[in-house]
Amino acid sequence: MNKKFAFTLTEMLITLSIIGVVSAMTVPTLMNKYQKEAQAVQIRKASLEFANAVDLYLTEKGKTTLAGTDIADNLSDFIESYFKITKTCGEDDTSCFASSYRSIDNTKTSSVNCSGDYYTLANSASICVNAYKPLDISSGSIQVIKANAARPYLKIVMDTNGAEKPNIGGRDIFTFYITKKGELTGTEPYSMEFVHSNPCACEVGKDCVCEDVDPECKNSPLGDYCFDLLANNNWVMNY
Repeated sequence: MNKKFAFTLTEMLITLSIIGVVSAMTVPTLMNKYQKEAQAVQIRKASLEFANAVDLYLTEKGKTTLAGTDIADNLSDFIESYFKITKTCGEDDTSCFASSYRSIDNTKTSSVNCSGDYYTLANSASICVNAYKPLDISSGSIQVIKANAARPYLKIVMDTNGAEKPNIGGRDIFTFYITKKGELTGTEPYSMEFVHSNPCACEVGKDCVCEDVDPECKNSPLGDYCFDLLANNNWVMNY
């Protein structure tokens, strides 16, 4: 008589336990990787849509730079004309964005502040746009004159999925800019703050070692410095 062999209950339980442990170790990593890929695609697509809207605006105005337009004084008209808006939130209704965002390293939190209305677009992204007008250069300050040369420009804070989680800077919320020439960048155009910064000062006659002090994407709750980091890494979110 031929004997039939089969797994015992104990062997089956051991096998299932091993599978469970392996799954618990690998599935979260795979899910995290997938989420980062999806978030990178979303911000790339949504930001390019914004840049394309500015290009169309300049074309229709017959201008080559924002300096020849009145966009800084009529920002809401630009947004309402060139984007499909599904929701508008004012000062008393900030539901377009989450009430609070945190940095990747969980050291800082912040809310989104806009000088005008907040909008949720048809692509599910929410935007807060601030326009920086030319400065009054009557003072003759060289710093003011240089800063004025970069204006007008737009600062955009964008949450790619609105108020939905994770609400983390550099994940689903980013800060980027549209320069006077209509170019998309993650670096703020020339600012007074940059002019006065001095990260490495040494006493006269003494040696010192200066290290570059770069702003950190990981400790920005609104995704400052993350946009260029992502774009320069071929839109791979490896931070």
